[in-house]
Amino acid sequence: MFGMPALGGTMALAHYLGALLVGLTFRFYGLNEREYTPEPRREGTMLGRAVEALIRARREDGRPFGQMLGDAITDSVKTMALICGYIILLSTIARMIDVSGVFPYLAAPFEYAFRLVGIDPALVRAAVAGLLEIDLGTLAASRATGAPLVQQVAVAGAIIGWSGLSVHGQVASVLTGTDIRMGPYVAARLLHAVLAFIGTLVLLPMAGSAGLGMARVLPALGGVPDGLWQASFLDYLVRGAGWSLAVPLGLALVGAAAAVLTGGVRWAHFYTRR
Repeated sequence: MFGMPALGGTMALAHYLGALLVGLTFRFYGLNEREYTPEPRREGTMLGRAVEALIRARREDGRPFGQMLGDAITDSVKTMALICGYIILLSTIARMIDVSGVFPYLAAPFEYAFRLVGIDPALVRAAVAGLLEIDLGTLAASRATGAPLVQQVAVAGAIIGWSGLSVHGQVASVLTGTDIRMGPYVAARLLHAVLAFIGTLVLLPMAGSAGLGMARVLPALGGVPDGLWQASFLDYLVRGAGWSLAVPLGLALVGAAAAVLTGGVRWAHFYTRR
């Protein structure tokens, strides 16, 4: 949407860090409601137990393979239709807000908040659209003429973190009949939006000053900087896929190391007490 592939790495990093911080924050959610009960020691490796559980669930299901495959395809098509329906519904509502004259009333709180923190008012329309639907909001942020590029990208990052009421409706439909509540989910999305906004504002100038491919992008307020499209689309695709895999893999390795360390501490504590 921005026509600047070099922005992708910084935006992705801001979201990965935001998601990690949201996870660490919600680690303490409902802490007083939980009672710690030591898990019973299980035989075999985790992979072996997972395979056993898979085989046991398959036997208890009882449906033939053909029926399972057909049901899976049917459920997938229904989910795709659900997603498309929510996108069309919220996009229509966004258009109705524009033509009905309701937009100034919805925009007033955003204008006040944006002026308070020094964000260009040209991005208010993107914020209102992003409140409803993620694609409309990010597109409006990329087309907000006159606004500094750093603010455009930061607002787009906040919209992606919030995800829009369209995605929230999709999630609510999928969670129907489960014991998962929507309140904590919406709070997490709101927190992720704030963290992604702050992270983008911090990381984008750092990436430019460090010469990480952003020096030519930051001064540009429109169009594509010269030389940015010299590489082929396949090159950008490979680079993007590499970063998209490397960052979560690195975080997973850090988490695994922490889990091993924590497990070792528990083991030592248990046998010391014995």
